[in-house]
Amino acid sequence: MSTHLHPLDQDINLAEQLADISGEIIRRYFRQPHLRAETKLGQVSSIVTIADQQAEEAMVKMILTHAPDDGIIREEGENIPSRSGRYWVLDPIDGTSSFVKGLPIFGTLIGLVDLEQNLPLLGVVNQPILQQRWLGIRGKPTYYNHQPVVNPYANDDQSKLEDACLTSTTPLMFITDRQQQIAKKLQQICVRTAFGGDCYNYVALASGWCAMPMIILEADLNFYDFCAIIPIIQGAGGIITDWSGNTLVPQSTEVIACSTSSLWEQALQEIESI
Repeated sequence: MSTHLHPLDQDINLAEQLADISGEIIRRYFRQPHLRAETKLGQVSSIVTIADQQAEEAMVKMILTHAPDDGIIREEGENIPSRSGRYWVLDPIDGTSSFVKGLPIFGTLIGLVDLEQNLPLLGVVNQPILQQRWLGIRGKPTYYNHQPVVNPYANDDQSKLEDACLTSTTPLMFITDRQQQIAKKLQQICVRTAFGGDCYNYVALASGWCAMPMIILEADLNFYDFCAIIPIIQGAGGIITDWSGNTLVPQSTEVIACSTSSLWEQALQEIESI
């Protein structure tokens, strides 16, 4: 890795290399029969495979080589403390349930965050089967396969909840009574409700691929589930916060993302009423 690059370019270069090396491993295991998979203890819908584990280990090894002062927050293994205040936040396969079914709507999430200031610096979502990659950089436009994304809904202040598609990975993620009430209320208001998708929902929202504006409502999440996604959504003109409208922090578990600010405001009003 060149030492003549600007520090931000070095970070982007490393993130791209992490996506490349993890993608190579994941492609080897995709749609392979009799792949070893386990359900995580106490987590009904959370699956881990050898592909998750090997892809994460390869990324960790690369970070320790090229950014040894940075820490690592990871899904499958032990976290590694930081000496720089920065952490790489890794989810090797977000959407393992899709991966084990042979559906290419999962992604590798690679985030870089200044944890002392809670600033997500950059995020990558890599879909290694379809050769799709999103890059979000704090304060800059989001890129999809090296081209700026165009979210056609970003400046639409006329959007209404009744016209939106409400998306959640699974209804099982709404655990508390209040979460279930909120999900049910928004499902009743929005014109469409769709389940499944994991991180692919967020990049579809950022890319403006949905036939209507999107609202993503999720709970029971971990930091590695959304850290990389924050700059991607924001760089595409979307909004992503917790259910109270606050900036997401590592301890957040409830996430809402919207194509437009008006949808976000309307959704928060409905949430606050419960």
